[in-house]
Amino acid sequence: MKQKIFLTSAIAMGFVAPAFAETFPSDGYMKENKTYDNAATADNMDSVYEGTVNAVAEYNIVDYILSAGQYLPADSETPTTCPAGSFCSGIGEVQYNETSAQGIETCPSGYALSAEGASSQNECYRACTTSDVEHSTGVSGGYYYGNNNQCGATGCVNGWHLKTGISGSELSSIIGNTTVGTNSAYISGTGTFKESNYDDLGTKGQTYYGLTDKNTWAVDYGDKGMLFGQGRCSTVGGLGKYNASSSADITTRTTSELGSEGGQYCYCNLTGYTPDGGNLQSLLSSWALLEFSDMAIDCANLCISRCSDTMRSASSTSLMFRAALFTTVTSDAPAMCEANTITINWDDVDPEYAGQNNEGTATYGSDVRTPVKANTYKGKTFKGWRFSKPTTTQLP
Repeated sequence: MKQKIFLTSAIAMGFVAPAFAETFPSDGYMKENKTYDNAATADNMDSVYEGTVNAVAEYNIVDYILSAGQYLPADSETPTTCPAGSFCSGIGEVQYNETSAQGIETCPSGYALSAEGASSQNECYRACTTSDVEHSTGVSGGYYYGNNNQCGATGCVNGWHLKTGISGSELSSIIGNTTVGTNSAYISGTGTFKESNYDDLGTKGQTYYGLTDKNTWAVDYGDKGMLFGQGRCSTVGGLGKYNASSSADITTRTTSELGSEGGQYCYCNLTGYTPDGGNLQSLLSSWALLEFSDMAIDCANLCISRCSDTMRSASSTSLMFRAALFTTVTSDAPAMCEANTITINWDDVDPEYAGQNNEGTATYGSDVRTPVKANTYKGKTFKGWRFSKPTTTQLP
């Protein structure tokens, strides 16, 4: 005789095993698949003794934490890397939205490009053109929001050659760590241009400084040239000029390390340098912590003006901050085009006056200085010098 085997599990019998019985929760929130002992009472059922009572489902709203460079796409519960062409400042807590992405912003007009994971509008840029690098025939890099020209020359027109970026030590030597600026200017976060001519040196105007974007600054050092930079607030703290004991103690960070924009900590950086009467040279620097504000709104309103005033000032704390910022400048900045130096061999110069006019060299496109006096010869009147390209000696 064949033996019959009966399946006695809850699934085989076509029903689900009853949940374990529990005491009715004190907060009234009943969980899924539970049995609450003797809970069908008026005390638990909102004073209902008979008829119908509603059991209303309630939910907690989930907060998703966004780090700098992340956003929450529409109809998604997974924070995602910010896509190219946008920036995501990492605004902290956001909530699910079926139709709208959270924590993402489009790059500003005119600076439509950005790399994936951009966390600040300062990382938005446009493509470079040869007009961005004087005397260039080819360029690379990007022109970033905040008047930050990171366009480098890949080739130069005749008479000019490629020159690598300026270093922090070179910049410190040129500007000096004691020089006070003759004037300064900035564009606020609301787009207002202001010149900080607190020494009543006269107004030169926005065109003179060449500032175009929000939160940018410039300091004029007279015959030593002009510096350009940016300012921004961050939630990430450290030591600034008022609580650091030396320039080496001042906190410096990369853009990605600053986290989300906003906050109470004011940072400044350097983006360019123009020699007196010369061409703009791009600078690459870190952000240096300037100061802390009691409220984020104060930082937003004052940070950019504090950057320009500090870089202009010759107070001990300002000079300490300037030295710290100069130290972060790297020579990896994009190349520029520098004029060739041409040696001039002058014929028939009176030996007594030779070299007195520094006539031996000329920078391409600039002045030619002639010797003070030519040799004199009986029966001849000096007519002048004319340039002649040296003949090339042919090897046998």
